[in-house]
Amino acid sequence: MKDWFPFTSYDFYSYLACGMVFLFGVDYWYSGGQYLLHEWTVSQGALIVALSYIVGQIIAIPSSMVLEHYLVRSALRAPAILMLSEKQNKTEKFIEKYLIGRHYSPLPKNVISRIYMRAEEETGLSHTALEADVNEIFAPALVDARKTAEIRDRIDFFRNQYRFSRNVSFSAFLVFLLMLDGYSRIGNEDFLAGMIFAFFISFGMLVRFIKFYSCCAAEVLRSYAKQKV
Repeated sequence: MKDWFPFTSYDFYSYLACGMVFLFGVDYWYSGGQYLLHEWTVSQGALIVALSYIVGQIIAIPSSMVLEHYLVRSALRAPAILMLSEKQNKTEKFIEKYLIGRHYSPLPKNVISRIYMRAEEETGLSHTALEADVNEIFAPALVDARKTAEIRDRIDFFRNQYRFSRNVSFSAFLVFLLMLDGYSRIGNEDFLAGMIFAFFISFGMLVRFIKFYSCCAAEVLRSYAKQKV
């Protein structure tokens, strides 16, 4: 972003975007859009931007907990664990084939072998111990990958993209719940349309989140494998 702009690219695309999505959803649910869906004065626009940023920061907390730490790392397998495993399960195959497209499957066996060889030498841990806690591989691999400017830039790009996608997905899901509540109480077709649209955005951005999260893990692990042991 420009030097004079008070937000970084990540701030603008992640916190402001998801915060504004949620505020507009709340406004429509509560008042039918009376407060935000009209022309703003400069002071009102500045206030809405500030509130969007603050709300976006707050939404990022449950977004990380629910989508990243629970859904992707617990309900599903974390991408790094999947990439260092021998095979996919049926759910992972479906996600890769119909949703993600690539970078959601085990790495080639020779690449996995090089990763474990290097990790065993650098950490002093056995292959079994590393399999039990893949973070013992990923953490030093991330530190190593960030030493190279080109790789660091790609990692930062993927991280910003997956965090943005994660936050917007969660924000849109909250709006979906608001629209569902409005439709169940009033039966207004506008709420139904809003509910469908919010679900579409939430699911689409969830897929993007998993995709970029996987791309980030793949970049780190492949970089680690390319270095000489």
